[in-house]
Amino acid sequence: MNATIPQQVLRGDLLQLALGVIVLATGLAACFLFIPRARRRDYTLLFFGLAAVLYGIRLLVTPQTSRFVAGSSKTVLAYIDVIITGVITVPLGLFFAEIVPRWKRLVYVIVALQLAEGIFYIASQLSDRAAELSTRINGITVLVTIPFLILLFITPEKGDRNLWVVRIGFVVFTGFVIYTNLVTIKLIAGNPGIEYLGFVFLLCCLGYVAASQALHKEEKLTAINRELEIARQIQSGLLPGQNAAIPGLQIATKYVPVSSVAGDFYDFLQTDGKGLGVLIADVTGHGVPAALSASMVKIAIRSQADRAHRPAEVLAGLNSVLYGNVHGQFVTAGYVYLDVEKRMLSYSGAGHPPLLLWRAREKRVVSIEENGLFLGAFPGCEYTVATSAFHPGDRVLLYTDGILEAPNPQGEEFGAERLKDFAATHCKLPTNEFCDLLLATIEKWSSRSAAGEQHDDLTLVAVDYAL
Repeated sequence: MNATIPQQVLRGDLLQLALGVIVLATGLAACFLFIPRARRRDYTLLFFGLAAVLYGIRLLVTPQTSRFVAGSSKTVLAYIDVIITGVITVPLGLFFAEIVPRWKRLVYVIVALQLAEGIFYIASQLSDRAAELSTRINGITVLVTIPFLILLFITPEKGDRNLWVVRIGFVVFTGFVIYTNLVTIKLIAGNPGIEYLGFVFLLCCLGYVAASQALHKEEKLTAINRELEIARQIQSGLLPGQNAAIPGLQIATKYVPVSSVAGDFYDFLQTDGKGLGVLIADVTGHGVPAALSASMVKIAIRSQADRAHRPAEVLAGLNSVLYGNVHGQFVTAGYVYLDVEKRMLSYSGAGHPPLLLWRAREKRVVSIEENGLFLGAFPGCEYTVATSAFHPGDRVLLYTDGILEAPNPQGEEFGAERLKDFAATHCKLPTNEFCDLLLATIEKWSSRSAAGEQHDDLTLVAVDYAL
């Protein structure tokens, strides 16, 4: 390493070195800002950041000052310069493909050709074979593709402000690139070392666009989240504000959506204070489409109040309302009518998991499954009814398939048998405590506290015939 650097060399390189540090830092910041946004598949910041990092390094390794500092390592700096020259067009081209999607496929072809030419340039320069030829080819390739890209980005699309900022930056940078390459291939005389000024100008334009697009998407995401919160509040309002009050029955409900809005739903139909109808439903899918269909179930179940004590007719009525209105989705549902006076229950299902009944006298859990076709899938469906005794001390459990299908880290589902064992083991718990403990057990089984993600919507309705 040389002890001193000529002052005139240092002064001449000071601007380039300072810009190199700024450009490199900007590129690294853009790459780090991309990381939390990676799931959105918006790669604008990433490609901008990679291009800036590469060019920032190039600005730092090419000045004479760096060669003085490197001493015996000057060859390594030359290799870095060669490699960056060969590959820097790739992230730049991919950035332009992101901001002008109309020409994305064509730009991908151009980027692939540039990459092939860049690999040839790197190989020939590092091996010192046909180095002058590869330099000329690299310069000619740039002189051919740059004007072509200008045409792509300027015509005929009108473009918004961001696109025009990129166009201006690109045209200015192109002027510097063409000048530098004309000097490099010795068509004109001049100083080939000022190309970086044009790139820094382009970088400022690209940085403005990348920041503008990121801010715009953040604003859109915030607006979407705000709308989803309103939708969540509306959907919560569709659920019963409080559990039905029927003498002799203790009711607990739990509703845990996987996202802001969900496709699970439950409701109650009361008849003359002596009976209670309980509906639980699960719309296929998640999110807003499922939530909209669930809101239709809310409207539909209210229209079945006069037949609340006839489960098969309730499901048939729901199907007639939903058919043709759920747009490719379908609804599974279970409906049970509890007749306290007659100590009987009657149950009908539409593609739904079985109802579980804890029989206190027999001290066992029985599964009642009486399924017909999904709701909303076919017209004119008919459903059958299963009846059973319902005595003091018994418990009815309705649930959606998110309970049964909750996976553990090995992919094994919680399953029907574990649910039946749980219901038998904890039969003496009050309904609220029973439901809380079941959800905690599902969470522990799924390791959600560690993974941070819920597999599906979870909904429970437990009804005890109090002693």
